Amino acid sequence: MFIAPIDKINSLSELNKIGQQNGISESSIRGEIPFKNIFTQALSDYKESEMQVNNDIYGLATGESDDLHNLMINMKKAEMSFELFVQLRNKALDVYKELMNMGI
Repeated sequence: MFIAPIDKINSLSELNKIGQQNGISESSIRGEIPFKNIFTQALSDYKESEMQVNNDIYGLATGESDDLHNLMINMKKAEMSFELFVQLRNKALDVYKELMNMGI
């Protein structure tokens, strides 16, 4: 087994080339997750949990299900995912307002 020697890296562009050769994106090198992805994931999680609650309520109302316990758990999950989405929205608006008040 051969161990590759450690080479000196002279610039950041060389480091980026090494990362791209290994299939690593620049944003993952920096550890960044785009805000848009976080926001859309929170929204889709809320929509999924709300749809699950609606299906559980429909099943309970039509007599297809008598699982009240899971309905209450799913309702709490939907409530918490909605609160998370609202908090993300509020933080985004706060940042936007702060940026608009900043002098350039």
